[in-house]
Amino acid sequence: MTNAYVVGPWLTRSLVVRMVGVLAIPLLAGCGSNADSDDGSGGSAGEGSTSGGSGGTSGSGSSGDAGDSGNDFACESDAAPGPLVEVPAGAFIMGCNADVDSECVDDELPMHTVTLSAFEIERTEVTQDAYAACVTAGACDPPSCAWDCDQPDLPATCVDFDQANTYCEWANRRLPTEAEWEKAARGETGLKYPWGNDEPTCTLVNMAGCGNVATPAGSLPDGASPYGALDMAGNMVEMVSDWYEETYYAESPASDPTGPATGSRYTGRGGGFKSEPTWQRTSKRDWYDPLDAGASLGFRCAR
Repeated sequence: MTNAYVVGPWLTRSLVVRMVGVLAIPLLAGCGSNADSDDGSGGSAGEGSTSGGSGGTSGSGSSGDAGDSGNDFACESDAAPGPLVEVPAGAFIMGCNADVDSECVDDELPMHTVTLSAFEIERTEVTQDAYAACVTAGACDPPSCAWDCDQPDLPATCVDFDQANTYCEWANRRLPTEAEWEKAARGETGLKYPWGNDEPTCTLVNMAGCGNVATPAGSLPDGASPYGALDMAGNMVEMVSDWYEETYYAESPASDPTGPATGSRYTGRGGGFKSEPTWQRTSKRDWYDPLDAGASLGFRCAR
């Protein structure tokens, strides 16, 4: 895709995506996530995208095909948005830390120091129960695949970028910036993974080879980040508010960066349950088209 969307603050991006969505649909054929993915066809969870991935849009616990649930979405809820953890103001190391990570690639470089204002981020990925409450309230559109309503603690799947922004706005929150997501995932000192520098295992992260299905949000407390955020690696690849640009780190502001001003693809962070270990690294970056929605693509909100 080559068309660029001009955006303002975080809370206006969903409006922009709504306006361009109809025009973007014909262009999405053949679009997908980063071609150097773990499965060769998409990004770290590109296999779950609607446009170029190999896994289609059938979500975890799905009882139907993508698109079946639009008019008969059955999951009702009055759940509150998920709890938040605090991330204090201050500096942290962003980008690939070659001192502990031998897998650095160009779009993770250069490693640089970023200073952020204090913020809060949800402790877990947004659940089906929480998202269903937004649908029940009439504020959110249903997901594009059927959900098993008896599994409300699974992450919300088959939700695109616009829908994620709408949910966060309804919850009086927003998608985190890429820098906020990375600090929440790794802390201040440039850890390779949320839990530290030890290589991933299935007790720390839900990744490829650990069951190959999504698990309830927050199921692996041993993999918690320094601030207590769960599943910052694995389970779902997570949407952030920044547009993706491969060379952005070379020119990004040193304080509170919000990503490129324009773009046609947004950034995804953290590996999913289909992703190989390399995609679980806290510095790993991925990209998606705004209409992508799949079984291993989710999100969490911040404020």
